[in-house]
Amino acid sequence: MNTNKTVLSIVEKLKPAKKAVELSVVDDIEQNIDRFDQAESEASYLAYEYGDEIMDAFNEVRNRYNLDDYIINGATRDLEEVSEILGQALAELEVKAEELGIEPSDILYNFDDLKARVDNAESLNRDAFEKYQETRQYAGFNDFWR
Repeated sequence: MNTNKTVLSIVEKLKPAKKAVELSVVDDIEQNIDRFDQAESEASYLAYEYGDEIMDAFNEVRNRYNLDDYIINGATRDLEEVSEILGQALAELEVKAEELGIEPSDILYNFDDLKARVDNAESLNRDAFEKYQETRQYAGFNDFWR
């Protein structure tokens, strides 16, 4: 019996410590429940809504401003070549007109405007290429201007 009393005495002494431990665990839970709720809510939103919203918005922008298609299927990359062809043809026309003693604009009504545009094509092509590279890098697109 003496052993039983000793064990019961020890159990009685540990009851307050057990309650303190239990209260400490409850305090830990209560202190972290709001943080958990917020984290859970944000993770759920990201996993099931926000991530898809971001991807949908990005696809809308990419489809609306399809730079790859613009460069691949457009004529922008032809500017350098076609301006060289036109530049040579305009120079030849200028020589021929001079030989005839007339102005090139008498043969080609928009000669002066076209010559100015062709003369500016190299600068325009460089500006277009630089803006393409800047935009492509900013948006993370591939480089299709070759």
